[in-house]
Amino acid sequence: MTASSTSFIEPTRRTLLRGAAALAAVPLLASNAARAQDGFPSRPVTWVVPYPAGGFGDALSRMLAQKMAASLGQPVVIDNRPGAGGQIGANYVKQQPADGHTLFYGDLGPFSMNAGLYPKLSYDTLKDFMPLTRLLISPTLLLVPAASPYQRFADFVRAAQAGGKGLNYGSYGMGSQPHIWMEMLRGQVKGNLTHVAYKGGAPAVQDLMAGHIDAMLDVAPSAIPLVRENKARALAVVGSDKRLAQLPSVPTIAELGLPALNIPGWTGMVVRSGTPEPVANRLHDELVKAVQSPDVVQRYTDLGLVVAPSSRTEFAELIRTETARWGQVIHQVGVKLE
Repeated sequence: MTASSTSFIEPTRRTLLRGAAALAAVPLLASNAARAQDGFPSRPVTWVVPYPAGGFGDALSRMLAQKMAASLGQPVVIDNRPGAGGQIGANYVKQQPADGHTLFYGDLGPFSMNAGLYPKLSYDTLKDFMPLTRLLISPTLLLVPAASPYQRFADFVRAAQAGGKGLNYGSYGMGSQPHIWMEMLRGQVKGNLTHVAYKGGAPAVQDLMAGHIDAMLDVAPSAIPLVRENKARALAVVGSDKRLAQLPSVPTIAELGLPALNIPGWTGMVVRSGTPEPVANRLHDELVKAVQSPDVVQRYTDLGLVVAPSSRTEFAELIRTETARWGQVIHQVGVKLE
């Protein structure tokens, strides 16, 4: 055997030995992964909601948590940690062990918009957290008081463009989706609209019904009953490709000539980065199963929402693209928060 042939054979033997070692490790890795999943959850799971108790996100969370608890065999406990645009809840989850026992629920505010709103944001969604799944897509409605003189969207726009003191609108708070969307509307129609920030949706709705503000954008589950009970009037549906079955006479914002403003809201779930893949996959599957339960689908479809779970990869891409889009929008409207 020549020296050259020896030099060729020896690396091949080493390669075979490495391959054999790798193959031997595969059952061990699979066994470890199975044990990681089989042993989860080993204690109660905490579901962190960055909003006060009693709101839409809290109600959805409690319904899904109850279903997951039955399937996981451990309690799933709702932990409301509101404040700072979701940063209080995010920072709490960020500090917990990366073992899947602490979940973080949110919407496009904490998951995408905050990156553009807060120059010193205390977390990075895609670095600090592992996306699990989108849960729902949420249309919104542009509302005016029931006694408002504005019967149609065009009437509202003309009043905003008329000069003088203009109109005012309410929102859930500085930097909320309704705030940023109304600023986008103001820019599109070149109208005079003044923002009135509230601490949540409930006080804003109360002032709208009382006629203290001229308009607000509100999520479909809250807005539809107001319109049906003649407590408010809907001028446009936002974030839906078609009119809502519950309010078929209300046109979409795209129908009204502003397709760029037809931006839906959404909700989803993440867990701390570093969580074992088998555990993350188990959580994804349990969440999808819970949100696709027939009673959940029926309830939220009746409220004008779309049940829309996604793969983990799809949700990560949604967060990435929405962060870029809202960052550009927020820069354009010039909103910054401390």
